[in-house]
Amino acid sequence: MAAITLISAGAPQSGIVTCMEVYSGDTGARFEPSYLTSTEIKKVIEGDGPKPDILVAPEKHMQDYGARELLDNGSLVRVGDVEVGVTVRVGAEFPDVRSADALRAAILAADSVLYNAAISGQYIEKMIEGLGIADEVAAKTERFPSAAALMERIGKGQGNEIGFGQIPAIRRLSDHGVVVVAPLPDELRNKTTYVAGLTDARASRVTKGFLGFIETPRGRDILNAAGIA
Repeated sequence: MAAITLISAGAPQSGIVTCMEVYSGDTGARFEPSYLTSTEIKKVIEGDGPKPDILVAPEKHMQDYGARELLDNGSLVRVGDVEVGVTVRVGAEFPDVRSADALRAAILAADSVLYNAAISGQYIEKMIEGLGIADEVAAKTERFPSAAALMERIGKGQGNEIGFGQIPAIRRLSDHGVVVVAPLPDELRNKTTYVAGLTDARASRVTKGFLGFIETPRGRDILNAAGIA
């Protein structure tokens, strides 16, 4: 049986990994997964090179790819919602982020403000603009190309630093010395919906079966346990 190639964005990685492990145990399927940023995924899907059998990416990107016939639009299944949260290094004092005003004050008080350049970082950039403090924090803001690079930097930081990232990614990368403080306050909460789909409608039965597994109660329980709602 040929291996199923799968490319996923980093945020739902932990849930997708466990789903692959369980599905492999049930069916004998083999996977060759890769985990890329949204920018890297775009280059693969729009490029001339080989395409994965299965792609997992933010819904708005998947809809765009489907509209351009880069995916099998009829195969798309919902993986789940991922929330953005606040993170600091292990042992650091937790900032008060219980309201928009409290978060605004915490960002202003921080020595550094850290987030990525992917979809969650794009939201944080707009959020900071909406809080009216973009100019004040620009000089102390650092952005990173991936969740792994971001969490590594936060874990090695010093002083009063505040970071932002998707909660499943923070948990998955906790060995970098980071911890989830809380989701964003209610009035600022942000969720990204992730979707899985086939790049070719002629995919094998076992490949299509993995998308079906994601939608089963067992698959949903695995994803929910990974923080993907």
